[in-house]
Amino acid sequence: MARTPDLQLKQDLLDQVVRYLAVHGMGDVSLRPLAKALGTSPNRLVHHFGSKEELLVAALARATELQENVRTRWLVRSPGLSQSDQLRRWWKWMNTSPANLALVRLGLEAASLEATATGLPGDVRAEQIGLWRSHIEQRLLQHGFSPQEASIEASLTKAMFTGLIIDLLATGEKRRLSAALDVALARLDEMIDAAETATVPA
Repeated sequence: MARTPDLQLKQDLLDQVVRYLAVHGMGDVSLRPLAKALGTSPNRLVHHFGSKEELLVAALARATELQENVRTRWLVRSPGLSQSDQLRRWWKWMNTSPANLALVRLGLEAASLEATATGLPGDVRAEQIGLWRSHIEQRLLQHGFSPQEASIEASLTKAMFTGLIIDLLATGEKRRLSAALDVALARLDEMIDAAETATVPA
């Protein structure tokens, strides 16, 4: 079903906002310069999205959706894609273009900035830092991990991956960080193999 012109305009405008924030960040964003950069007016942004805080929440939700769409396409083509291979693909995808990396950086910025800087609710910030962790946890459960083990290992794996992204943003040292990722994912694969072996009936 086709979108109405107004809904399509809102979606197009939101995608422009996401691209702007991914490049410029959200810490000091205000509606007037944002609107000027997008060739629109603050009133139009307010009309479509409400307050600045509501606009930021909508932009983060859209950024998450765009990343989920990438993951969905991978799984449609390769339903059996392992968790380690998913993370390898994420790493490759982030390093494919500055725009992809900037999109990921946006979520990390939202999670790390004080609420007083962005006005984002605590649950929205928590959702950004937890992005992908729940997927990792669910995969580990499928591989035979107990709920507690899956929760802990998913948190550690996500923290490792987030740390590598932050290091990449700060240093740009792709070769070193890619090697570190390979070592970490090899360890994850070993744990998964051990968990699956333990659940196989004797």
